[in-house]
Amino acid sequence: MPEVTIIYGEETKTVHAEEGALLGDVIAQSNLPLEQPCAGRGTCGKCKVLVEIGTAAPDEIELENLTQGEIALNNRLACRARIQGETRIVLSPIVVYSNKIFKGSSRYKKDQGIPLGLAIDLGSTTVAAFLTTLDNGEVVAGSGGLNQQTVYGSDVISRLAATLGNPQNANRLHRLALASINQAVDSLNLSSKIWERIKRVTIVGNVAMHHLLTELPLENLAFIPFQPHDSKSIPDGSRYMEGIFPDHVKVSLPALIGGFVGSDALACLAYFGFDNPDGPMAAIDLGTNGEVMITDGKQILTASTAAGPAFEGVNISCGSRAVDGAITRMTRENGEINLVTIADAPPVGLTGSGLLSAIAVFRRAGIIDLSGRINPEGYHDLSDSDPANILLSESSSGIKQIQLKPETDLYLTQTDIRELQKAKGAIRAAVDVLMDQLDLSPADLTRVVLTGSFGGEVDIDSILELGMIPPVKKEIVETTANGAGFGAAMFLTDEGFALGEKLAERAKQVDLDQDAMFFDFYIEGMKLAP
Repeated sequence: MPEVTIIYGEETKTVHAEEGALLGDVIAQSNLPLEQPCAGRGTCGKCKVLVEIGTAAPDEIELENLTQGEIALNNRLACRARIQGETRIVLSPIVVYSNKIFKGSSRYKKDQGIPLGLAIDLGSTTVAAFLTTLDNGEVVAGSGGLNQQTVYGSDVISRLAATLGNPQNANRLHRLALASINQAVDSLNLSSKIWERIKRVTIVGNVAMHHLLTELPLENLAFIPFQPHDSKSIPDGSRYMEGIFPDHVKVSLPALIGGFVGSDALACLAYFGFDNPDGPMAAIDLGTNGEVMITDGKQILTASTAAGPAFEGVNISCGSRAVDGAITRMTRENGEINLVTIADAPPVGLTGSGLLSAIAVFRRAGIIDLSGRINPEGYHDLSDSDPANILLSESSSGIKQIQLKPETDLYLTQTDIRELQKAKGAIRAAVDVLMDQLDLSPADLTRVVLTGSFGGEVDIDSILELGMIPPVKKEIVETTANGAGFGAAMFLTDEGFALGEKLAERAKQVDLDQDAMFFDFYIEGMKLAP
């Protein structure tokens, strides 16, 4: 069998593969990171690798997704390129900006006697690690990286499908989860002396992430009744960690709420004070899997909705993960378009928050109508001084496009707008269902928290203007990136872990597909209006 060498930074792995095997499958066997947002179906064109030697000639799908320059350099799509003889490939390091990276108090460095813990948020896209003091629960440092399971798709459904009936894939996804956790913890750059002081680790995640990490049976989760195989907490989960933590460290996994509402949502309930709120409140974790949590002050209802990967910049024609140059916000003042990018670098694509902001700007200008349709008539209605700053065109296939800024080659297409509408509609419908069941109106809410990597970065004005959440007063809306991670930090103590157990018993999961109003709410929620 041909020898395949895979190079990722300073790491090199050599494996043997069948002649004609797909590069993506071979890379997956190596446990090195590769993003395949479309789960290898050849529809996203984003699993590009650099081939040094080997592989068969590009097929039609590769030629459609690769530029002439990329073909000249022998860039290939891992999901399409096939092994042909001895092969050597290079994986581009995956750089993910994370608003979880920060430094807090240095008190733990001055007082060497303070015991420490690690709180891990195992997200579908990003894995975050937080160093915490156990004497007072203070989060003192944080960092994060990509969930390497994205090689099997950006959504949990693709990953579950890859494991069903395939024990080898199930184990591979388990190991990729561990590798991702290990990478996130390594990014904290902890010394050996700090490791000696770490006594406990808590890991939270959605139900799919929990089951893939622990290798629990997935049939009940992937098919009717769509429930966890086991929702109980795991006070001692060291047996699942395969030695990535020292023997003296106790690893715990908090309880799941049910269905697709996992311990990450439970952590949000704890951190945002759902056990003793001042009044009716809502928390929404905005990501590929959106969790909605609402209380009327007594009952706690939760729901999960498949918002899709648009919030992460995936499946967007000019979409981008949060890397240098990724657009996080767009503004338009006096007819001038301004793009805010990470690190103030030249724009390379739209993050989820950038997509939301751009659609809000173009909706305000009349270029996008209430239904989400690109409206050329709205363009013609602009004053004479404005059109030069908003350009409309058509792709070679006749699809309408809005150029983000004249000097860029980045466009917003009708399909991009629809992707955002579907994600927005799913979130809004979940909120409306829970509020309806609790007999709450928008005016009743005293606090609305938007959290998650996307939720922590969104422009609140755009969220309200496009109607992703009900029409509430702006002053009651707040954003924070790290709700699940900070809640996981609370679970590092016996008292905090017990609080999680109580909240898991109190919280009720609502199956959205069983609610008669969900579809109506969803259709209404797709409108780009409050």
